[in-house]
Amino acid sequence: MEFVAIDLETANPSYASICQVGLAHYSGTDLVDQWESYVDPEDHFHLMNVRVHGIDSPMVRGAPRIPDVHQGLSIG
Repeated sequence: MEFVAIDLETANPSYASICQVGLAHYSGTDLVDQWESYVDPEDHFHLMNVRVHGIDSPMVRGAPRIPDVHQGLSIG
């Protein structure tokens, strides 16, 4: 079985506040490829979210926005 797992982290409770994207490509149980990027959510960071994933505003400063990341998504 071959599949790609996607992980998204958000800056706050809004699903539109993506601050990190990660992809992992598997073939069977073998990790074939992986990719991740911080994303500038252009939104505020909620303390609860920061406590969960450890990503805060200074970490994403200068990172691409989600439309730019979306255009470049490629794995495998």
